[in-house]
Amino acid sequence: MRLNMYCFKSKENLFFRKKIFHTVVFLFVFCASFSQQKIKGIIKDNNGIPLSGVTITEKNMSNSVLSDFDGKFEIVLKKENSNLLFTYIGFKDKEVVTANKSQIEVFLASSTQELTEVVVVGYGTQKKSRVTSAIASIKEKDFTKGAINDASDLIKGKVAGLTISNGSGDPGSGPNISLRGISTLKGSTGPLVLINGVPGGIDTVAPNEIASIDVLKDASAAAIYGTRGANGVILITTKTVNKETAPTITYSTFATISNFYNKAKFLDAGQQRALRSQGLTIPFADGGADTDWLDEISGSGFAQNHNLALKGGSAKTNYVVNLNYVNQSGVFVNTFNKEYRFSFDVNHSMFKDKLRINLSLLNGTQNMGLSEGTAAYAYRQAMIRNPTAPVYNPDGTYNEDLNKLQYYNPVAIMNETTQDRNNTWQRFTANLTLDLLPGWDVGAQLSKNKNTGLNGYSESKKHYSNTINKRNGVASRDTGTSDNDYVEITSKYHKIFDKHEFTVLGGYSYQYSLNQGFSANNYDFPTDAFSYNNLGAGNAISDGYQYAMGSYKGDSKLIGFFGRANYNFDSKYDLLFSIRREGSSKFGDNHKWGSFPAVSAGWSINKESFLKDVSYVNALKLRAGYGETGVIPGGSYLSKTLYRYDGYFFSDGKWVKGLVPDQNPNPDLRWEKTAEVNIGLDFGFLNNRISGSFDVYSKKTSDMLWDYNVPTPPNLIGNITANVGKMENKGFEILLNTIPVKTDNFSWNSSMTFSHNENKLTSLSNDFYSIENEFVNTGNTGDPISFATHRLEVGQSIGNFWGLKSVDITQGMSKPEDNGKWIIELPDGTRKTLTTEMYNDDNKQYLGNGIPKYLAGWTNTFTYKKFDLSVVLTGAFDFQILNTQRMFYENPTIAYNMLDSAFDKVYGKSVLNYNQTYVSYYLEKGDYVKVDNITLSYNFDVTPFKIINAMRLYVSGNNLATFTKYKGLDPEIQRGDPLSQGMDNRDKYPSTTGITLGLNVTF
Repeated sequence: MRLNMYCFKSKENLFFRKKIFHTVVFLFVFCASFSQQKIKGIIKDNNGIPLSGVTITEKNMSNSVLSDFDGKFEIVLKKENSNLLFTYIGFKDKEVVTANKSQIEVFLASSTQELTEVVVVGYGTQKKSRVTSAIASIKEKDFTKGAINDASDLIKGKVAGLTISNGSGDPGSGPNISLRGISTLKGSTGPLVLINGVPGGIDTVAPNEIASIDVLKDASAAAIYGTRGANGVILITTKTVNKETAPTITYSTFATISNFYNKAKFLDAGQQRALRSQGLTIPFADGGADTDWLDEISGSGFAQNHNLALKGGSAKTNYVVNLNYVNQSGVFVNTFNKEYRFSFDVNHSMFKDKLRINLSLLNGTQNMGLSEGTAAYAYRQAMIRNPTAPVYNPDGTYNEDLNKLQYYNPVAIMNETTQDRNNTWQRFTANLTLDLLPGWDVGAQLSKNKNTGLNGYSESKKHYSNTINKRNGVASRDTGTSDNDYVEITSKYHKIFDKHEFTVLGGYSYQYSLNQGFSANNYDFPTDAFSYNNLGAGNAISDGYQYAMGSYKGDSKLIGFFGRANYNFDSKYDLLFSIRREGSSKFGDNHKWGSFPAVSAGWSINKESFLKDVSYVNALKLRAGYGETGVIPGGSYLSKTLYRYDGYFFSDGKWVKGLVPDQNPNPDLRWEKTAEVNIGLDFGFLNNRISGSFDVYSKKTSDMLWDYNVPTPPNLIGNITANVGKMENKGFEILLNTIPVKTDNFSWNSSMTFSHNENKLTSLSNDFYSIENEFVNTGNTGDPISFATHRLEVGQSIGNFWGLKSVDITQGMSKPEDNGKWIIELPDGTRKTLTTEMYNDDNKQYLGNGIPKYLAGWTNTFTYKKFDLSVVLTGAFDFQILNTQRMFYENPTIAYNMLDSAFDKVYGKSVLNYNQTYVSYYLEKGDYVKVDNITLSYNFDVTPFKIINAMRLYVSGNNLATFTKYKGLDPEIQRGDPLSQGMDNRDKYPSTTGITLGLNVTF
């Protein structure tokens, strides 16, 4: 009984102990649920649109989360009733009290200082409302999406007056960029590109890494860069963080399939046989095959791009890391581009934020296959090759016909050529900023850039050139390195008192550039196995090959002192003055230094009393500015006396290599100077639903470099490069941003750009140097026509076509062989049948101009709930293109394959019966409107996936359609040489169209 009672009590105690334990656990969990306060919420802008990617941080704690695509968030506080801090780029920071709250709704107000109102200018930033110059600022949210190769693709068509053209499908090709026309004949026509203030290539930084691109268009903005600013300045700012940021990983990827945008319509085998059956003369015997030569050397291109970005850190120390991998294969075999880019950016502040340190590192490598020139030449051969001929002979050798001039097997060209083009670039930059006193800071930037290139090239024994020249293979190898050291020291003081605000900036700049390289080549190798990796095995060097090796080295220094003062009164009136004093080792002894001043002013009309209360006028500012900029000479030693070793003379019983003059000295060599006046108006109406700007400018360039014939003696040789020429550019630019529709679920944003430029060469002679008749014929059609295509003449525009004006063709002649001849209209209006005796300047005239007078861009973005659609259109108008493919191959008299239009009647009258020649018939109207990019994206609701904060899937197409009357492959052509604008090269790598599938994920 006692035992039973004991057992009962023991069980009872055990029951109570378990009950007490579970009660304690319940109370602990219950209390813990109160101590770990959970806050849920949603974040919107003032228009009620959810904001994704907002950083929510528990105050005074290292506890942060990000809002998802619906603006929702959830955070567990480490300390009960802590306040929450909400931060987001483009919006004002906000602090919210969470006491006794579990769910909140937060509205963030736009920060004009961080979003639309801040632009990057030379050596700093400036509120847009204070800007007095012509500056275009494109933020990340406005970048073009899709298959983006470099920074220029992000802003194409979005900056009025900025011309960005490629016209090539080569995966390694770069864009041609110009701003407000051409201002030089021999210097660089491209703008100065600065990446975080350091000069660099526009393709060296990964597009995903870029936060904004600002374009300094007029001289009052660019003058602070002196001799490098005449063609404008493009300022690229990469992503960085300067506040406490939750650790974030973003992965972006896309894949693109590309094909020829257009194919030239040459005769195929069936067409040739049909024409032959009609009794027409075909330049080939029927080889019995049916070969599509273009298909033999091409296919679909494929590109993949992967980008991984990491960012995070505290308010004191934060970082951004970016890794980018690109792999592109071209539509031609053995053409490709592979790139690896790595960047690291870290910020650290100390001494109560008085000292801020930024360190950044950029490293990239690029490997490319066959050059654009090699692929394009093979393309030419594929077009003109006999489509009834086989690729290979029965014995397996390449089918060649070396009896025809410049007629080679394109498959052999592509298969028997090896080319490796490798580039590497490294840039290290250190920025230090010290706040000495309130409003006064001192900064220093040190940067080291190094670029290295290696080009290896070889042709096997089966290559046509070795068959012709009876050489057993050719190989070459060349390397080049450029080192650039930059040092910039600045001091800035900013002060506001009463209605006055002013900023004073002063600085010093130093740049040292060193370029050097080596090349070697050889031929007649015992085997193809060496490629370009054993040049010594070739027999040409041992046989006394004179040009087997070469090397070079050159350096230059550029030093500048600069200053700028900004003044504002009552937030209405702005004034800017800047000056740069710059010296270069490239200049002659008499002109080592130059000064580049600028002044501009602005009047915020909308803040005057008569408009202050007009609610629909949000911005109305009048701007005016004047500035002087320059173009620095390209070579390092153009002002020096140079000699070269050439020829031999007999001395002391042996032959000695002679030393002869190679360049005249020019102590007056200096920069090309451009003086520009710009007047602009910025506007914003109806709560900025309509906004934009209008600018009109006039640029006058003087001291342009050109090559002149000079007498000998007193000169050492018969030519010299001197600063003589003068040129003018004038035009206008319009930017119009509108928001036609904006509702809770749907919005439509539209941005249009339109620009016009007129160019005139006003002088090319002075008292010391002159050209005969004040004109020079430039450009060349190439073999076998070999005529100049353009004329450079004082009083005329750059890019003018010059030649014979064809107006008709002969028909109904008594002799049938006299039909199909060109009828030419002479300058006096008379008409004659073309003969070879008429090929002289007396019978030629201006035929058109190859530079578009008007450029346009139109970007439309539509957003519906989680979908968004962007459409980018670009256009160029009022210019001509010389269609060289038609000029060479739309002709039934040639000994090669021809365009299927070769037997069409010219002017609807007769089939052409005249050798290939350059006449105006082949000049076509180049006007076009292009669907440059369409991107459709969907922003996923990823709340169920805790590790994924945001995800975006998109499909994109580029170069989708062109509305034009041009008969060539693509009216958007390459525009490198200022003296041959509008030439559509028959050998160009044809442009492509691509379809892209992409994904962006934020963790």
